[in-house]
Amino acid sequence: MKRIIFSMLMASAAAFAIDVNSVPDSVYKSGMLLPARGDLIYQRKCSSCHGADGMQTSFKGSAKGIIYSPIAGWSVDKLYNELLSYKSGRADKDYTPVNKTGYGAVMKSKNATRDLSTVEIRSIAEYINGLK
Repeated sequence: MKRIIFSMLMASAAAFAIDVNSVPDSVYKSGMLLPARGDLIYQRKCSSCHGADGMQTSFKGSAKGIIYSPIAGWSVDKLYNELLSYKSGRADKDYTPVNKTGYGAVMKSKNATRDLSTVEIRSIAEYINGLK
């Protein structure tokens, strides 16, 4: 009996499994119960400040001329830890609107890191690392 129930459960799960590649880019959204798409999340949340190639060093709308380092090619662990620190709001970060490394308040906001899961953050870090 247990085998029958288990088999039925597995068959049901397989029937409802979603292939992430079959989901159109326009429908994918971070936070959905789909495999993380670091490329799409980066394109939507990061590229306006960091550039499509991760090499942009200043936000074009800045009146203060803040310059920050390119992020393309950083190690996955460094990127992951940096993004987590912005998301969690650790005390060692400056969350004023413009901080010494750029835009701390923007990075902590919902538009950047606040609503991302750790799996999504890892996926973004892997994507940025590949921008070398």
